[in-house]
Amino acid sequence: MKEKNKVNGFHLSVWSVIKIVAPSIFTFVFIAAYQMVDGIFIERYVGDLAISATNLFYPILGLFAATGIMLGTGGNAMIVKHVGEGNSKKAGQVFSELLIFTLIISAAITAVCLLFSDPIMELCGATAGNIEFMRPYYMVMCTFSFAIIMQSMLGILIIGEGKTTVAAIVIMVGGTLNCVLDYVFMKVFGMGIKGAAIATVIGYTSTIVYAVYYYLIARRSSYKIELCKINIKEIGTICFNGSSDMVSNLAGGVTALFMNHLAFKYYGEIGVSALSVWSYVQFLIIAVFMGYVSAIEPMFSFLYGKGDVPMRRKLFKISMVWSVVIGAVVFVLVYAFRAQLIGIFFAEGTEFFTIAEYGLVVSLIASLAVGVNTFASGLFTAFSNGGVSFVLSMVRTFLILTVFLYLLTYLWGGIGLWLAWPAAEFASLIPSAIALIVYKDKYKYT
Repeated sequence: MKEKNKVNGFHLSVWSVIKIVAPSIFTFVFIAAYQMVDGIFIERYVGDLAISATNLFYPILGLFAATGIMLGTGGNAMIVKHVGEGNSKKAGQVFSELLIFTLIISAAITAVCLLFSDPIMELCGATAGNIEFMRPYYMVMCTFSFAIIMQSMLGILIIGEGKTTVAAIVIMVGGTLNCVLDYVFMKVFGMGIKGAAIATVIGYTSTIVYAVYYYLIARRSSYKIELCKINIKEIGTICFNGSSDMVSNLAGGVTALFMNHLAFKYYGEIGVSALSVWSYVQFLIIAVFMGYVSAIEPMFSFLYGKGDVPMRRKLFKISMVWSVVIGAVVFVLVYAFRAQLIGIFFAEGTEFFTIAEYGLVVSLIASLAVGVNTFASGLFTAFSNGGVSFVLSMVRTFLILTVFLYLLTYLWGGIGLWLAWPAAEFASLIPSAIALIVYKDKYKYT
């Protein structure tokens, strides 16, 4: 009986699931935390307004991360499904195609970003007051965009191998390296915001270095690099299946662009800096649920490939419970320590601090709904139904959020900027519920 309650070697229960996903949650939270490090050092060594440079760059960073996550999530679902079917050779061929295509798409993105740098920065909301801070940050990050894209893609594949603890350690090493180099480049060498960008890029390479060791030197994976040709149809399927996760990140970048413009409209350049800190905390919250879903998706893919319906249903129930519980815990913790989180960047009593805290308090209730929506979209990705997953992500992270951003700011001004996120998350529970009900018989998770 114990053997029947195992998924890919893991015993399945309410408490064992959280143990399985905890390292992945830690990994994503740590990613969010060490991205905050740039902001902390920039605020300390360059100034309060300079911190807006990282937020203005966020739409571009969202594009890089979204591309890697799309390829990693879509590829991981296909690879793990082949492993579940016992076809390791085919899994290795898909993995090899994925590596080649990722390098090609990274080169194309870098070329476009560098050739059209000024128009892109202006589109992101750079003004005469902050473009001087954004330019050096932008140029370094875009030049080494391949590191960000590869890190996002390989991190998901490593988690898909069941190496969630190892992935967490690798990310922690990269984050620690980023922190140390931020201090060295910005404080010791006086490189300013350019030093922050270089430190960030070097931090991203930790996952790439480990992947080279894991797949090429130690060869510990259940599949390996195989001779292959780029199969356009297969790559298309991977991209389509992972498109929902790409949309979530890319739409986050686009809506960040909208929010930058609205923050400047209602609060000025101070508002853009305050929004930057609010965005860090928001990403920290979302990262918790992204970590959960990234760890749970391969388990659903494996059970789907294996045809194990009872375990699929059990895992679904457990995941729904944890999505709600984790949301409540996040709400309580962030609310209780909101002053400490914002105080890392701004001194209490300043206008920067007041605006950021106000925005966080108004929008924090979104954490109660974000888990269910993220899980619903991720579930269909695990079943290789990229269409449904794409629609759920597009509706939630772009269409509904954009509508609420402009509608609520039109009605109530600045407060509408902060209300848009929770309004969008709770409204998105409706399409999430509809999709789960419509497809329950096809995928047999209830």
